[in-house]
Amino acid sequence: MSWRPARQLAAFAFTLFLWAGAAFAYDAAIIGQAERAAEDFRAELSKIDTELQIPTITDAKLSEHRANLEDIRSKALSKSAELDQPIAEVRQQIDLLGPVPENGAAEAPAVATQRAQLTDEVNRLHGARSQLELASVTAEQLASRASSLQRNIFVTRIFEGGRSILSPSLWLDTGKGIGLLGQRLASLFANWWSEVARAADFRGLTLIPVLLALFVGLAYGVRRWLLRWVNAHQAANRSPDDIDRLWRIVRAVLAVFAFICVLVLSVYGALLASGFVTPRLELLGNAVLDALFTIGTYGMLAQRIASPGQPQWRIVDLDNGAAARLQILVTLAALISAAASALGDVAVGLYLPVTYTIGQSALSAIGMLLLLALILLTVRNQPGLPNKTPGRRLYFKWAVVFVPFLWLLIGIGIIALMAGYVALANYIAMQIFETGILVAVLFLLHHLADAAVTSSFDPQSGFGRALRKFTGLGERGIERLGLMFRIIVDIILLVAGLPLLFVLWTFTWVDFRSLANTALFGFKVGDITLSPWSVIVVLLVLAFGILATNLVVRWLDRRILAETRVDKGVQDSLRKGASYTGYIIAALMAFTAAGLDFTNFAFLAGALGIGIGFGLQSIVNNFVSGLILLAERPVRVGDWVSLASGEGIVKRINVRSTEIETFDSCVIIVPNSNLITEPVKNWTHGDTMGRFTVAVTVAYGSDAEQVRDLLLALARAHPKVLTYPEPQVTLARFGINGLDFEIKANVADVFEAHLVASDLRYAILKAFAEKAITIPLPPRLIQPPNG
Repeated sequence: MSWRPARQLAAFAFTLFLWAGAAFAYDAAIIGQAERAAEDFRAELSKIDTELQIPTITDAKLSEHRANLEDIRSKALSKSAELDQPIAEVRQQIDLLGPVPENGAAEAPAVATQRAQLTDEVNRLHGARSQLELASVTAEQLASRASSLQRNIFVTRIFEGGRSILSPSLWLDTGKGIGLLGQRLASLFANWWSEVARAADFRGLTLIPVLLALFVGLAYGVRRWLLRWVNAHQAANRSPDDIDRLWRIVRAVLAVFAFICVLVLSVYGALLASGFVTPRLELLGNAVLDALFTIGTYGMLAQRIASPGQPQWRIVDLDNGAAARLQILVTLAALISAAASALGDVAVGLYLPVTYTIGQSALSAIGMLLLLALILLTVRNQPGLPNKTPGRRLYFKWAVVFVPFLWLLIGIGIIALMAGYVALANYIAMQIFETGILVAVLFLLHHLADAAVTSSFDPQSGFGRALRKFTGLGERGIERLGLMFRIIVDIILLVAGLPLLFVLWTFTWVDFRSLANTALFGFKVGDITLSPWSVIVVLLVLAFGILATNLVVRWLDRRILAETRVDKGVQDSLRKGASYTGYIIAALMAFTAAGLDFTNFAFLAGALGIGIGFGLQSIVNNFVSGLILLAERPVRVGDWVSLASGEGIVKRINVRSTEIETFDSCVIIVPNSNLITEPVKNWTHGDTMGRFTVAVTVAYGSDAEQVRDLLLALARAHPKVLTYPEPQVTLARFGINGLDFEIKANVADVFEAHLVASDLRYAILKAFAEKAITIPLPPRLIQPPNG
């Protein structure tokens, strides 16, 4: 009977099953959606490509195009990833149909039709994915070109030469620009008043004092409650500690920020509701708002850090005069920075001439460079904090290392002003100040986290006691928990701080969006795609596997092994075997979740073989020896072993080495291979029974048989000496000093042998004294007469 009809019948039945459900395992409309999206992306990319070729394209337009390109790129990659599952499903269905018959053999019509349909679908899916990937690559290339153009514009603007600050014409044009600024501001306010006077509702202005009074009352109540809480939990006349000083700074800055927000919301809300806000006035209002936030928060930060007149709250090594000067100088620098930014925005909005902008930048650069120099001199030329108490921590001492570099930048800025590179000087001055503020804030938060951990995790604090009570952790566990918290805070500050620093120095947020897209959608290493999500999934699966393994091992230890009479060595072998098995399974599950193809392990095995040949022999040897020790158990946990390196009790058998604790409480780390290849004396290999020997010498002339019977009776009388094998007493030798006897006896626990031997020696001394049996003294050394 031929099997071909039966095979065709089975294929036909299976095809009907596919038609019933599996062939439509995904929404077929996804193909059309992907194709339309790819077509839209191509049209948008073509439009952006045309605009990038315009020679007069502006920096703002380039930033807009880069943002759109990153949006296209992320959407294209996302839609391309959505097609992976449908492609895999259709391919699986094609594989289930079996291979195409060879040698011209006929295929069932239904199977052929289904194969053709599935092949057409998978080809369309591949084509749509290829179009989306092409759109993603094109967007990335155009974004790179736009980024290059933007960098060129930035470099050209920064290094564009012009008139020196020593040129009178520069200041003449600046004066004209200031006059023009005043005229246009007056015109702006006049137009605004004429517009709002007709339509605005002046009754809405009454909301401003009402809202301010409401917010001030609420803030006053919250402040009083906080003060009562602090006074209740703080000892009287206690000097502030590190967390008090640092939290005072952060609290004050947050309070100023919140106050400005309340003020702005109150005033802006009332003006908006009354119809006083117009588009042109909103431009000016935004500039004033930015300046208000900058001056308020930076000034308060400087005031709290320096704490003029309050040395007990100061966190930097400054005397009272230097602290007062530092606060004033930093606040003035914040004022210049805010004014420069606000006036620049207003100049652009009021279409002021470029000559005014250059003069305003020159004034800002001169003022900022001067203030920065005065700040450095203030910090340097002063004796430091008066009456320093031992153990008090002062911060930002490391900043002294950067002082020469700061002087160099200030010098470059001054030279740039003299040479006519006003934009470069202004850029250097402003970035130095903004970078200093940002670094100070980041390190304040870093030190605050450390101080909070130190204070909160202290065993004398309420939180520390509660933490120890509810977690059951010991001091080392609490220390590790605190260290983990510090590390997490440092990582958060690093992730948040580095982008801000890069943005200050020529980077833009679009650059970080590009990096984020690359990291989000991953990059390929061979056939493996690495992305944050895949890494997170691998870590979660691995952590879950390790946790589950530890729980199973703990259950095995407490529920099963603890209820049996299996010796400790066998228990340790079972625990280690279960742990290794669980860890291996967890690792395999994690690699599978990452999409690792185990068919490529041949290459990995080859690489591992080369590694072993070049220096991993010892590690692999010890690892395999550890497995042999756990399986064969020639040495077990709890055994008393003697090696060339020492003697002691086996405490732990690890993957690479075995820990042996000597009787002097010293730990010997022995490679596992030594326990396999070298002779090892194991006192407790088969059982714990052991034999000991007690030697004693009696004087010549003693009754040897009486001594023998007495020693034998003493050995039999001890409760821990085994009756089988029974103890023996032998006359070992005729010694130099007398007759040498030896007691050889056995005990059930070899670890008690030395105690039993000591008891017998005490009993022998007492019995010999009663029987008048003499233990001879060794002969004295005869000293030769002095020459």
